[in-house]
Amino acid sequence: MIAEKVLGVYASVWGLPAAESAPWYAKTSAEWGIDIYEIPLFAGVPLGPELVETFAKQHSTLVVTLVAHTVAAGLKNRAYGLSSTEEPFRQAAVLDAYSVIQQCQELTRQGVRIHNLVVQTGQRIGTVIPHAIAFHRSLTELRRVLRAALPDCKLLVEPADCRPADHPIPVPASKKSSLGLPELIEVLSALNQDDPAAPPVGLMVNWGRALVNGDVPLDNLKRILESSVPLGGVIMSGAGASPDGFRDAHNSHLDPQSGFTAEDARACASLLKSSHQSIFLGMKCSRALSNGELTIEEALTAQAKLLQDIV
Repeated sequence: MIAEKVLGVYASVWGLPAAESAPWYAKTSAEWGIDIYEIPLFAGVPLGPELVETFAKQHSTLVVTLVAHTVAAGLKNRAYGLSSTEEPFRQAAVLDAYSVIQQCQELTRQGVRIHNLVVQTGQRIGTVIPHAIAFHRSLTELRRVLRAALPDCKLLVEPADCRPADHPIPVPASKKSSLGLPELIEVLSALNQDDPAAPPVGLMVNWGRALVNGDVPLDNLKRILESSVPLGGVIMSGAGASPDGFRDAHNSHLDPQSGFTAEDARACASLLKSSHQSIFLGMKCSRALSNGELTIEEALTAQAKLLQDIV
């Protein structure tokens, strides 16, 4: 079942100062009745006060993602990440996640609910098994801390594109993950079996990043739903077309070259509605088109309208 609708507004207003982006969040709540947002947080960088004030006033709920932080840190150091096979850099990623959890605690004290914390692996620097072991260790530590700090917040893992090292499209447009979906399902299955009394760690699928990886996103969703790992949510978006394949760009369904259409969105919603699991369905898109650019108004309206039409 689809439990909530989520807007990834940051993809449309990215780059605006907090004072200028806050009104767009207020608009989505007032005009479209949607006030659950996917939003990135960065270790050591608190949200602008204008955003916090808006979220608190609306009693907003956040799906907090560490993906942008992980990518930014990985551009400075490929070894950084929760699945890093180099222990100092794995520990650095865990400590950064703890920093974000502390930010989330402060937000909850101000009336903002944290629905999920979403993490990624980091880039591939070794072979699969050592990365999987390192990631399992990090998730064990994170789940324990999150359970104590934010007991109502669920931990999710977002699969990302894990193209081979010699692929011509570089990070961050591709090659962001050390583990593919099959390996992540194995890691999370083992993790959840280790402590059956603990809240299970689930997966959140980003439709566009599945496209970048060369996967069929709907098939990925079916594979997760057939596994023992919970599907916590889906964020729909397209990707950016290039001569070398898709790039991570979140082009919308309004872009005929994005690989994502309104019909894809309807198929996704239909699949989720048929599941017994409680799953959120979200939408985000950048302002980019293959032949131009959308305004902020056009991008947000397109996201909200598609969600309203299919849910």
